[in-house]
Amino acid sequence: MIDATRRSARHDIQAEAVLHVAGSPPLAVAVCNISRHGIVIDSLASLNGDCAITIEFMPGMRLAARFVWQDGFQTGLELAEPIRATDYWPLLQHLNGYSPAGTISS
Repeated sequence: MIDATRRSARHDIQAEAVLHVAGSPPLAVAVCNISRHGIVIDSLASLNGDCAITIEFMPGMRLAARFVWQDGFQTGLELAEPIRATDYWPLLQHLNGYSPAGTISS
């Protein structure tokens, strides 16, 4: 069933991305689902509405986001600008085989 309040369809996905929060080191996160307007991540990050957040899906593709909710380790983020329709499907395909977290040094 589709939730009538959604602006765009969500797609469940198992992928990694890099979370950038101002004043903190980059953090690898698991992406649970994605839409053109937002994402749900699973991470140890403790975020709030005052955080300056960007999410990096692949090198050169950093998108600004804002904190919406957190429940345990899952966090909902709304993208500041929706992902363009022409970029969305290629991004989904890319995420199915890409792991940027391996590029972060400990």
